[in-house]
Amino acid sequence: MKASWKFIAGLGAGLALTFALTVGAFCLNLGIPTDTSGWASELNQKKRLLAEQTASPKLLLVGGSGTLFGLSAREIEQQTGWRTVNLGTHGVLGPTYILHLARAAAKPGDTVLLVLEYEFYNHGKIDQTWTHRLLVDYIISRDPAFFHQLTLGERWTLFMLTSNSRLLQGLKNRLRPEPPYNDEGLGVYSVRNLNEWGDLTHHTAAHRFTQRDAIRATKSVLGRGLPEDARGLAPIEAFCRWAQTNQIHVLATFPNLCDEPEYHGPVAQHTVKLIEDFYARLGVPVIGCYTDALLPEEQLLDTMYHPTEEAALDRTQHLIPKLKAALK
Repeated sequence: MKASWKFIAGLGAGLALTFALTVGAFCLNLGIPTDTSGWASELNQKKRLLAEQTASPKLLLVGGSGTLFGLSAREIEQQTGWRTVNLGTHGVLGPTYILHLARAAAKPGDTVLLVLEYEFYNHGKIDQTWTHRLLVDYIISRDPAFFHQLTLGERWTLFMLTSNSRLLQGLKNRLRPEPPYNDEGLGVYSVRNLNEWGDLTHHTAAHRFTQRDAIRATKSVLGRGLPEDARGLAPIEAFCRWAQTNQIHVLATFPNLCDEPEYHGPVAQHTVKLIEDFYARLGVPVIGCYTDALLPEEQLLDTMYHPTEEAALDRTQHLIPKLKAALK
């Protein structure tokens, strides 16, 4: 019996030691960059600098890569007279973090145009159901301050989502840092293709991927529908409340999306009504109709949310008259 208790005690001590070492390794990883999150970090740093250098009042376009690829801040500024910055970024960072970036960029007197992908409305706090490994890497590598702002439960989730290989890579990089990130081989995705308004350029129809099956292979949640208590509504509402408190005006519109027959059916229409009613309750004007942003497949570059540069310009031109009225 004594031997059994010694075994159990030894096992418990071993588990406690392993857990302590893992926690220690995680803490040593915080703030140590890896190449995995390099592109998103470079993108956000450039856009943050553009926002800081742009005087208020200004218009900030906020969303995932659908906004990065799909709207022209340059064209909006030229036609409305509002200084405009495209803050569109990597969609896997999710709504909570993307809105965190918007909070850092927006100042009193500014206007934020939310152009959120439909999936964002059901992505709430950091949890195991949707959090991408790139978001895990990004927070650990690039924004440990954001990690410390999370709830205890969210920090625990992020810790549990960090793989052993990621911990080892971070420890290696602490001893021998990786060279500065270089996106020279990324083609249209290169951060070097950002213009002075934060728009991505050079993603013209001539650069469309020859393999097109992936565009239609992925379906938006628009066609499947959102639950009435969609998890992403809470962080969006929190952002809108914060903006109102800080004299920041919020508008919303719909993201560009590859058109599909089911996006015109009753489920999609109910989803759109849920979104419109949600914003109406918050006093946030919704600009335009969702069908205005449904694009034929030939106008998409490589994913269902990424229009070509020509299609993005056309979409922006159609949005501008309605945006002008809202900005007044």
